[in-house]
Amino acid sequence: MLLKKTFEIEGLQIFAQRKRVKNLRLYISPKDLQVHLTVPFFATEKYALEFVSGKIKWLKKNLEKIKTNPPVLQNLSEIAKEEIEELKKLISNMVPLWEFRLGVQAKEWKLRKMKSRWGTCDTRTGKITFSTGLIRKPLRCIEYVVAHELAHLIVADHSKRFYAVLARHFPYWKEVRRELNYQ
Repeated sequence: MLLKKTFEIEGLQIFAQRKRVKNLRLYISPKDLQVHLTVPFFATEKYALEFVSGKIKWLKKNLEKIKTNPPVLQNLSEIAKEEIEELKKLISNMVPLWEFRLGVQAKEWKLRKMKSRWGTCDTRTGKITFSTGLIRKPLRCIEYVVAHELAHLIVADHSKRFYAVLARHFPYWKEVRRELNYQ
């Protein structure tokens, strides 16, 4: 496979690109509903095609889901200043509560328009960023993201240890995360 290639499997057009990555990555771009495949340099074309073939049901199901219920993150430009101020108030009330519960202290937090994440935590600096797209989500989803990002100040990665910390303080996190990502 060249560095970039387009191929078709069961009527789906796949845009493949080789990059310096460890794993194959298959995703649907919410902007144009195109299927993208990132392939490590060491993987064979045959392996990449077998991988995609094994994910066809998942691809078709998720393409249909995105077509019928587009992600909120696509419509961030429609968020009014009043809504952002409301989100700031909500988060500024939640952060101290969750800092106390978890026994951590974020150095600072901010809001930013983000395309593919609900939040990030820089564990080296203690700075947390939340997506402005959260304003379109239920309160429990916003609270989950706050708890999730602050929990990274205890465990930096998404290991079993991290999810154990999260489960201890936010027992229904799986249910809320599902709602956050598929609503």
